[in-house]
Order: sequence, then C-alpha cells, then structure tokens
Amino acid sequence: MQLTSTAFVVLVCVLAAAALAGTLWALPRITGRGLGPQAARGGLLAGCQLFITLALVTGMNAYFVFYNSWSDLFGQLDGPVAVHGARAGQGAWSGGPLPRTVSPLSVQQGLHDPARDGRLEQTTIQGARTGLQVQAFVYLPPQYFQSEFKDRRFPVALVLAGYPGDPRGIIERQSMVKLASRDMRSGTIQPTVYVITRTMVAPPRDTECTDVPSGPQSLTFFAQDVPAALSATYRLTPGEQGWGVIGQSTGGYCAVKLAMMHSDRFVAGASLGGYLHAIKDPTTGELYGGSAKVRNDNDLIWRAGHLPSPPTSVLLASSKVEKGYRQAQQFIRLAKPPLRVDTLFPADGGHNFGTFTRLTPEIMQWMNGRLKAG
Repeated sequence: MQLTSTAFVVLVCVLAAAALAGTLWALPRITGRGLGPQAARGGLLAGCQLFITLALVTGMNAYFVFYNSWSDLFGQLDGPVAVHGARAGQGAWSGGPLPRTVSPLSVQQGLHDPARDGRLEQTTIQGARTGLQVQAFVYLPPQYFQSEFKDRRFPVALVLAGYPGDPRGIIERQSMVKLASRDMRSGTIQPTVYVITRTMVAPPRDTECTDVPSGPQSLTFFAQDVPAALSATYRLTPGEQGWGVIGQSTGGYCAVKLAMMHSDRFVAGASLGGYLHAIKDPTTGELYGGSAKVRNDNDLIWRAGHLPSPPTSVLLASSKVEKGYRQAQQFIRLAKPPLRVDTLFPADGGHNFGTFTRLTPEIMQWMNGRLKAG
C-alpha cells in the first residue's frame, strides 16, 4: 500500500484505536509494584503513544504529501545521486521524443475527453547534458487536440514542487490541473502546457537547483535538459517568451533562480512561499565547493544587489507572516530594471497547501499574462 493511500491511513488509525483500547483494558489488570508489572505498564503506554503518533504522522503525510511512497521515504527513488555528465549508451536522453503515457490521475481530475478537457500524461525526463532524470506530469490543454490548433506551438509553465515534495500534491491538493482545464475551456487563460515535477533530481539530496561543483548539475538540467527534451516531444513555443517557471517552497527559490540566471530561457519566474538566500543544511550538504563566490552566485538577494539585472519578470508570493516575507522585502529594495518584480502578500496564511491553493489562481493568471504562444 502507498503511504498516502486511504487504505493505509485507515489501517494505521485502526491499529492506533486498537492499541488505545487494548491499553485501557489491560492497564487496570496489571497489578503489583515489582519491576515486571511496572515495565509491562510502561511498555503498554509507550506502545499506545507510538501507534497514536504514527496515526497522526500518517494522516498529515497523506494530506500534505511529504512522502508518496516507501522508496520516497527511505531515499530509494530511481535516479543517479551524483552525475557529472552523460555519454551515449548510459541511459541519457538520446534526442528523440520522450516516452509518454496517460496518467491514471486523468480520470480523477475530470479529464475525460482530451479535446474538451485536455489530457494529463506522465513521462521521465532524462538529461543529455547532465545525466540527471526526473518524473513529470504534463498537462496538455484541450486546444492541443483540436484540429484548428494542429500547427500551434504552445507556451509552457514548468511547475516545481518543493523538497522533498511530490508533484501529485500540486495536482491533487492545489487543483492546478483542474483550474487550468476550466480556465482554458472558458478562455480566461490562454492554452498552456503545464509540466509539473519535483526539484529533487539527486535523491535524497536537496540540490537547490544548483550546479554543484564536482556534483549534480541541477541548474543546467532544468535550464537546458528539460526544455530540450520537452521540445522534442511536444509542440512547444521555442523562444524564451513562451517559457515560465512556477515553484513552491524550495521550488519557489528555484523558479526565481532559473528566471534570473537563465532569462534566455524563462521570461518569468513565480515563487510561492519560497526563499531567496542560498542555503546549506544537512539535506543539501556542501553545494558550493567551499567557495564564497559560488555561494554568492546562487544567492538571489546577493545577485540583485551586486550583478546587472536580467530582463525577466518575477512574482514573489507568500503570506506576510512567513519567514520568506522579510527576504522578499530586501530583494524588492535591491531589484533594478530591466528586472521586474510583482508581489502577492496576503496578511495571513501558513506554509501549507491551504495557502498555496488560495494563491495558485492568481499566480496562474500572472504567468498567463507573460507567456506568448509561438
């Protein structure tokens, strides 16, 4: 059973209830003051608390989708941990179309007729330059399947989950695909391809979309490998005016980073609950090779204050009570044209899917206004 499946959550909750009932039944029957009875009572209470804690943690994980599978939880996902490059014959993308399958989530998302609702596909994007890979969901708009649009090349929004993250949360909790399908049918937003994936490309490490010295070249993967592989598979706008990136939490940092450092590929980047400083913690390890210069190059606030501004647009979105809000204010003070910065700062809301879902429609509208079809 998957970690987030209803059956697994129910099973753990039933076990917790049984442990509680068993403890309440057994405690009064264990009498005596010796070491044995005391140990038995302590063991019962500890076991009961363990099952109750597991039930709470399992329920929270199912709701927020921190970990989607056992391999995800134990860091055993597919994909190389540290790859410096790729050579022919070693599993890298060869330049042809990516393998595509219709996602089982399509029906759940109400996508029954591609020409009316669009279609949600799954693929594995492999990097010819970096050797990295990531699984992705690709939402194709209804117009992609309509005869009058058969020669149209569509703009792209690359959507990045946080760390460890799971793109299913963006689909199932934030309802991004349902929103896109509805708004494209009504004409509220233009037909756009949404590519929804995660930032963790060297599991279990958090690379922060960084070209790590002597390590995974994650920035190059998202800036070059991903667009090249997708463009060989789908009818997509070729120039940077048709490519944008949206991200949440770590994905938000990556979105602004990609827009600023690769404005030749992305015309806009939107951060949802993201941060702007380059970080180093136990999940990242040493990302910068011990070099202050490399760390500064990956620090978006430092770049805004010390380097020429790139010709791109950035949206910073979070509640005013989040930690990233102060960083955003600092970034705004330093930003200079031609970099354009917009903000979306509600007064309240936490770092959770509730807040993300609340802000997602506005972010999609903002991105829609910056992308152009080919």
